[in-house]
Amino acid sequence: MANKYAIAPGVVVLSGGAQVDVLPGALFASAGAVVTAAPALFTTAITLGATTVAAPNPNPVAVNATVAGGTVTAISISGGASVGTSGTFQVPVGGTIAVTYSVAPTLTTVDIAPAAGTYPYVTGVAAGYLASYPNGPQVS
Repeated sequence: MANKYAIAPGVVVLSGGAQVDVLPGALFASAGAVVTAAPALFTTAITLGATTVAAPNPNPVAVNATVAGGTVTAISISGGASVGTSGTFQVPVGGTIAVTYSVAPTLTTVDIAPAAGTYPYVTGVAAGYLASYPNGPQVS
């Protein structure tokens, strides 16, 4: 599992047993971590369903979904017109992504880095860093 942005405060217990307090907007390596205090601490991937079946965004934030490979004839966001056959698309809160295919593609989900000024502590430097590393740095 890739790193994620914390969307709610909570406590993460590392595989070695150490506890780490995580603040909203913080980056943390979710690989090997067990969330014990906040079920919505990390965003959840969108799961691609059968062809033409709309897959909901289960997160309380918008996410970017990338469709690659397979044999795709259409991709629609929240029931709209086709937006293409591959690429990265923003799926809004409460939105869906539907992929029409004969050979299933790969669907990956990543967080959208906040823009500078959108939150009190996001500066231009932080926004640039988060945009460069959408899944966060690897922490060991």
